[in-house]
Amino acid sequence: MRLRNIVATAVAAAVCTGGLIALTGSAQAAPPSSTPGEVQPYIIGGSPASENYPFYTKLLANGQFGCGGSLIAPLWVATAQHCISGVTSVRIGGTTLGAGETRSVVQRIAGPSGLDFALLKLGSASTQTPIPITDSALGTGSAVRIMGHGQTCPTRGCGSAPNQLMQLDTTLVTGCTANFQPNYELCVGDQTARGACYGDSGGPLVVRVNNRWELGGATSRAGRGQPTCAEAPSIYMKVPAFKSWIEGYTGDLDNPGPGPDPEPGNCSKTTYNGSLNSGASVIQPNGSYYQSTTSGVHRGCLTGPSGADFDLYLQKWNGSTWANVKSGTTPAADEQVEYSGTAGYYRWQVLSYRGAGSYTLKVDNPS
Repeated sequence: MRLRNIVATAVAAAVCTGGLIALTGSAQAAPPSSTPGEVQPYIIGGSPASENYPFYTKLLANGQFGCGGSLIAPLWVATAQHCISGVTSVRIGGTTLGAGETRSVVQRIAGPSGLDFALLKLGSASTQTPIPITDSALGTGSAVRIMGHGQTCPTRGCGSAPNQLMQLDTTLVTGCTANFQPNYELCVGDQTARGACYGDSGGPLVVRVNNRWELGGATSRAGRGQPTCAEAPSIYMKVPAFKSWIEGYTGDLDNPGPGPDPEPGNCSKTTYNGSLNSGASVIQPNGSYYQSTTSGVHRGCLTGPSGADFDLYLQKWNGSTWANVKSGTTPAADEQVEYSGTAGYYRWQVLSYRGAGSYTLKVDNPS
């Protein structure tokens, strides 16, 4: 959970600004950090993971663990929105904090407005096995399993993230408040000192179907806003409710193909840095253009400031004007663009649609 902004009221007003338990923290806070009044739940009353969950993902900001997530496709991780700010890489699989396969994050995509859900796009495909999103009914009394590297003692600051991944078998219940939205959220656990706690945010809630694990939820916040973990149920985002939205980015998850967006590669050939005010734009390279003398793939990976909406356009000279040939215009700060083009003159445009701050643009262009 991120159980990270413990004030439940923040959830509805600001895209669930809180973590598993969210009090007053900002949804944009970097996952590893916490401030007074924020709660990031961990598994309380659980036990060490009984198996390696290859889909379990550790979100890292500058190498530091902050939240959990779930690998749902080779290039995609589902998590809580309040977890994604500052995330630069992930570690997938393994039952300890240092174990697993490391992948960079090239895009952070906030979920539908007002809901604590998000996607991360990876820089290269994971070799771990993704978890399918369940089609099973998730009703009161359903048996579920939650897991995470969250705090294992219930009061804020009483301990650090355990090195060992923890799990807990529990059930779906009623009784969550904190702006609970039943169409998009699940109420999980009970009042028997067993449940999610600080640090479990974004992590998976799974169900067993036909002898395999399927994804049902992602940890969001405390079910009644208490700063002490496991005194009441917790709120998880109901992942199946977002499946159509998810597939707008990933392509069909049940019948995987190439997907709507090609893999962006490393974007490591050239780097440009700059800063933009809201509504401003800049042309790269350095206000000019570059020439491609052969056909090939043009890749751009843009990292913008947290909380902003920056867009990226690839433009080609058509003989009389510059025309957009590919663009990345999601409501996020980060964008990736890949275009297979013929020889000609090209340039990149970085636009601040909303917000201001520094950006980094990394590109690969055919010679």
